[in-house]
Amino acid sequence: MSPATLHIGAPTAVGEEVKAKKLRAPEKKRKPTGIMDQLNNYLARFTPIKDDDKVSFFRLMATMINAGISITKALKILADQVENLHFKQVIEDLTFRIESGESFSESLSAYGQYFSESQIGMVESGEATGRLNQTLLQIATETEKSSQLAKKIKGAMIYPVTVLLILAGAMYAIMTIVMPKIKEVFESLGTELPAMTTFLINASDFMVGKTGPIPNALWIVIGAVVGFFLFNQWKKTKTGRIIWTNLIMRMPVFGILIKKTAIARFCRSISTLTNSGISIVKALYIAAGSVGNPVYEKRIKLIAEDVKRGISMGENMKDDPLFPSMVVGMINVAEQTAQVDQITGKLAEFYEEELDDMVKNLSRMMEPVIIVVLGGTVGFLVIAVMLPILQSSDLALSE
Repeated sequence: MSPATLHIGAPTAVGEEVKAKKLRAPEKKRKPTGIMDQLNNYLARFTPIKDDDKVSFFRLMATMINAGISITKALKILADQVENLHFKQVIEDLTFRIESGESFSESLSAYGQYFSESQIGMVESGEATGRLNQTLLQIATETEKSSQLAKKIKGAMIYPVTVLLILAGAMYAIMTIVMPKIKEVFESLGTELPAMTTFLINASDFMVGKTGPIPNALWIVIGAVVGFFLFNQWKKTKTGRIIWTNLIMRMPVFGILIKKTAIARFCRSISTLTNSGISIVKALYIAAGSVGNPVYEKRIKLIAEDVKRGISMGENMKDDPLFPSMVVGMINVAEQTAQVDQITGKLAEFYEEELDDMVKNLSRMMEPVIIVVLGGTVGFLVIAVMLPILQSSDLALSE
């Protein structure tokens, strides 16, 4: 299969100039390959391209370009060295596109599902200013920091999610295996059962019972899986993303985490983009798409529109709950002293350090909640099972 045909998705736009372009790779003769090679090439397209792969890609490209190696030759060297077969195919197609007359940024924009608007916009600026090697290093650094932050947040969530999944599995086993057997003991007591015990027995009877040939317990699992899938699909819609993000941002701990993450990404993007020579208006539009938060994205785009009309960023952000007063004050100073790239960079570092501390303590903050949930669940089960037995013993003793 020719690299020119390896278009996983439609080209994305970067800025108004790239948005107007419809990139099409010309035809290229392909070498005949065997069936297994064609199958491997097809399956490789489903291999994810990780942030670490892109960090190495941009860093090595910067090093080779700084050493005087042409972009196409550098890409060919990387294509031979990269271990991810999917990324290898993408790099080969990037090489072919550039050899066919496209710029580096235009070829990257054909793979907007892998390279962000911020990254493509910075490459475009680096080409225009003649500082492509420096720009690529900045992209590598920014991508690495964003990747590390995402990994830390995911790592902090592994413990509570694992505990809750184990609890759900244990409850499933108790309700379908243990409770039907205990039910026989309760029936032999011949006493009126407490409401808690009756609730457990009814829930167990429902789960063990069948609707058609399939047990209800299996229907519950299927429903949970389907519900989770539909929920994820809904979250990907424009309305779903906004509603879900607004809901998370109102939560006590996670709301603060989400806000600080968006502000850190916003400041880092503005710093990197303006330092690369991109105008503040264009930088705001690109940064809006790189924060990964639809609420902040919409607000930043409105700021960009106001900046076009001559209203400063600091004035626009004033009294906005999305932006802390410290951020507004620092950006005001940055605009007055023409040091937007430096001051927003300092803000990004500050919030990245705060996020680092929050993520480190996230597991500790979740532990009391998990203990309460586990304790409450176990306590409910113990009381529901033991209460009728104790009542029966008291009745026997009184007789």
